[in-house]
Amino acid sequence: MPTVEGLLKRGSRYSLLVLIPKDLQASYGGKTRVVKSLGTSDKTEAVRKGLRLKAEWLEEFEAKRKALNPESLEVITPELAQALAESARKRVLKADSIRRDGNDPALNALSRIAHSRLPFIKDSNGSIKLPQRDPLEGLTAPQMLSLEILNNLQSEESGQHLARRNLLSVFPLLQEDAKAMGFSVSRETQGLKEALQSYLRSYRQAWIDVSRMDAGELIDLGPINSTEAPRLYDPSPTSCLKEDPESALTASEKLTLRDIQALWLKAERKTHDTKQASDRALSLAEECLGGPLYIHGVTRDQGNTFKAWLQEPARGFGLKTAKNHLMYVNLLLRFACVELEEIPKNPWQGLAIEVPKTATRRPWKDEELHQLLSQSLFQAYEVPAQSRTGGGPAAYWLPIIGLYTGARIGELAQLLVSDITEEDGVPVIRITDEGEGQSVKTSASLRSLPIHSELIRLGLLDYAEDVRKQDPKGSLWPLLKNANIASAWFSKYRKSIGLEGRWLDFHSLRHTVRTRLYKAGVSEKVMDAITGHETGGSTGRKVYTHLDMEDLQQAVEQLSYDSIGLPRVYPSGKTK
Repeated sequence: MPTVEGLLKRGSRYSLLVLIPKDLQASYGGKTRVVKSLGTSDKTEAVRKGLRLKAEWLEEFEAKRKALNPESLEVITPELAQALAESARKRVLKADSIRRDGNDPALNALSRIAHSRLPFIKDSNGSIKLPQRDPLEGLTAPQMLSLEILNNLQSEESGQHLARRNLLSVFPLLQEDAKAMGFSVSRETQGLKEALQSYLRSYRQAWIDVSRMDAGELIDLGPINSTEAPRLYDPSPTSCLKEDPESALTASEKLTLRDIQALWLKAERKTHDTKQASDRALSLAEECLGGPLYIHGVTRDQGNTFKAWLQEPARGFGLKTAKNHLMYVNLLLRFACVELEEIPKNPWQGLAIEVPKTATRRPWKDEELHQLLSQSLFQAYEVPAQSRTGGGPAAYWLPIIGLYTGARIGELAQLLVSDITEEDGVPVIRITDEGEGQSVKTSASLRSLPIHSELIRLGLLDYAEDVRKQDPKGSLWPLLKNANIASAWFSKYRKSIGLEGRWLDFHSLRHTVRTRLYKAGVSEKVMDAITGHETGGSTGRKVYTHLDMEDLQQAVEQLSYDSIGLPRVYPSGKTK
């Protein structure tokens, strides 16, 4: 009797064992084999089904290899551009269809977060059980509301990208769809711009149709079925397992670290720098361990492998950088375990890279401050020319403002004219991430700092008003390109005047301010509010103890530098 390789009998029924080729195992979450039920106890029928299923798997392996090793494309023809545009529509509509079926892991995970904030009775193990629903009833009203909110956010985002003609927003998606067709597309590919334009329009139209469906309209969806939902959160390729009902991966099992990252970023507002750092760390983990990384398949051994890989000399990372990369991936696993309850235990718990402690920064000494501020830059307002890198007036104001606020140079360098304002009748400097290109290190960094009377005497408000007349919505430092330039210029400048100490950098001004405030008897909570540090202590201390502008102003006015003799040198009415 004919047979098929891998035929197994479990009890009275037959199954097929399929070995996954070694070069493709990373694409299947590290799996080396899959056992598929053939749904019969008759050997003849099992062989027939097994041969057909084996052929399907071999076909899938071939397609997977083609996607992993795509042919480099020199020209995107109009026909291929149209096919890619159609794939953009299918991507959105297929994912939306899965959401409406209640099978989208991202939507379900967000629902669990929402329900965990409500007074539901938890199981003995602390988990939350969502209300059961009849599949024929469709989504519940709260689920539909969540779906509309999620869809509206992505619809608005796609509309903004189209209005701005931001073709880069869909470039990774187009690359993924082209890769699935067996092609590799790069910036050098001819016809790319036209293809991206068609792709973005199709992507946007699909979101418009999704929004119309949310309102109950009938939309002609066309053929959108595929073996796996396209991913809207992340453009990385995913496995396309052809599962039968008995052995299909659950929605939870299909969750990757990329999916978890998307939920982590949405669960609580993160800064642009945090998102970039997380993206970089996750990309490195995928490079080292092979992607996608399914959360239920991540092991402790993989963590140790990644930890060792990050510290290899070939990577070129310092210990602190390597530590941060490992930490960000660990944060995602912890979020999947503690917040989403998707995995019972974080397999990388306690895994870290130790960084030897180094000497901490110290405050500036009085004689060092005197040497800095006795220069003609501060005594005669001899600011660098526009062609220099000091940013013109920024070279004068940034160090002085740093001395009377303790703000980071990045926070000060990104200030807009509108950030010099008043709150409760007190002139303040707003440290915010609301403007274009603005960002902060942590949520605690968002703050309003009372402007010290010495800064007012030296003419800061006059300077801000002069710049405001030229551009009410522009930068407070029109000649300064970015914070990195300001930091590099300050380092070079203070060394040029003989201040070459290791810790005599701009950041040490923060230590100077905090030390002076401490010596003046200012409380730790007020110091944290001024310098933008997270407040330590109990929840009650953090949440129920509030500071008003008068408290902050009184504290800021405690800053005094008797050794500094700064004359008023700003020429009012000019912004040279």
